[in-house]
Amino acid sequence: MEVKGEITLARVKGFASSLAILMATVSTLAIITGLVGFLVFSEAIEREASLKIVEVALVFDAVSVAIFALCRKHLAVELVDAFLVVSVFWILAPLFSAALYSYTIHMPFLDALFESVSGFSGTGLTVIDKPESLPRVILIWRALTQWVGELGVVVISGVLLPFLHRSIRSIYVVERGARLAPTIISTTRKLFTLYVVYTTIGVLLFVLSGMPLMDSIAHSMTAIATGGMSTNSENLGYWFRAGNNLVVISASIMMVLGALNFMDLYNLSLGRLREFVKSIEVRGFATIFLVFLALLGTSAIAINSTESSFWTWTFHMLSGLTTTGFSITPIGDHPDVVKVILVLSMVVGGSTFSTAGGIKIKRAIVLAKSLLWEPGKIFIPKSVVVVRRVGSEVVKEEELISVYSYVVLYALTLVIISVLLHLSLLSSGLTNFSYIDSLFETASALSCVGLSSGITSSSAPVVTKALLMVAMYLGRIEFLPFYTLVGLYYISKITL
Repeated sequence: MEVKGEITLARVKGFASSLAILMATVSTLAIITGLVGFLVFSEAIEREASLKIVEVALVFDAVSVAIFALCRKHLAVELVDAFLVVSVFWILAPLFSAALYSYTIHMPFLDALFESVSGFSGTGLTVIDKPESLPRVILIWRALTQWVGELGVVVISGVLLPFLHRSIRSIYVVERGARLAPTIISTTRKLFTLYVVYTTIGVLLFVLSGMPLMDSIAHSMTAIATGGMSTNSENLGYWFRAGNNLVVISASIMMVLGALNFMDLYNLSLGRLREFVKSIEVRGFATIFLVFLALLGTSAIAINSTESSFWTWTFHMLSGLTTTGFSITPIGDHPDVVKVILVLSMVVGGSTFSTAGGIKIKRAIVLAKSLLWEPGKIFIPKSVVVVRRVGSEVVKEEELISVYSYVVLYALTLVIISVLLHLSLLSSGLTNFSYIDSLFETASALSCVGLSSGITSSSAPVVTKALLMVAMYLGRIEFLPFYTLVGLYYISKITL
């Protein structure tokens, strides 16, 4: 008889089966990217890169399909198994992409892995010095890793492989959780449709702004995914420097859309403006943005900055709050007080059930309100039942504890990694970066943003790159490995 929590062959096969489905989805998308690149681009370098993408992807696809065929009768049913699948997948997917980069453009494996972790996590930190010199098919794959990674590969699997919906049900609960429809399969279809529609809107906005079509496609994909990877080494600054403010406006619109809760986007798409405006996260986003805007305005007055600097800081603050990571000027040139405000915006992040990272707006609101709830309990008679609400939603005690634990875990991770990051820079002789710069870079990685103070580059120390990869990984899956280990520990205690 199988005991709950006991490791059995069936559970191992269920784990392998679910993992194989996700890896097959990623490798299939790479095959499609390579084939499209081969058909669309006529240059020899493009076709060679496209074929190499297909070669690598076919190998991974064949292995994934073979594993699924052997284990197809088993599913990852237990929640802890689903946690483990998601935790391992977000290591394997970047490894696959790293192999693809290394084989196609001969990128050093560590840099290829960094770029892949940054891509799939939707972070946008990059160690590619001149992306404009790469084959366009590689830039499209790079954008696709963010587009797919932030929506969730499990959603793509639900669309491409609807007949396997039972196999991905528990994975979806861990990866995405919330739904737009009663069933997982209908939710994945609605999510995917919504995502494609808004991506198409982004492409049109960028094209109308004067950006070339290929660049528009890549930037729209990374904007709606709040990823921020660009096809140019200057990021959006390439167009901003040329006086094209329309590109910046288009990017701002797409960043905000990407940072909104998918349910709010769904209501907006259906014209349910009342429900959209009443959303606690829509109101919260607007309020938090105005607070940070006021802080930037006060700082601008205090240090007597120019109006153009203020608007540049405002764009970067919006980029940080939405956790997108688009930039128009070097962040390293900003005053420390501005960097601190940007750090705070990145820590808060966008909405729950969105492509954004960070603590998330709803958690921030609950945390802020709890500062009033908890002291107030002292003066309330014990016989009175207090109902805590955020908007129309009731906040239960377990949800409040969950928020506290997540924020504490986030804060501890931010402090520990930022200190280690700064020490790694000092030990490598890079004394031109302050601790504020290290804190900024860590917050950007942990919240999956992509804004950089200048630390991230191809020449950054190995330890620095490793620490940032750990931060990006933990930020993207919201500390799932930690929760998985805790869950396994308690299950082992229960089943003894």
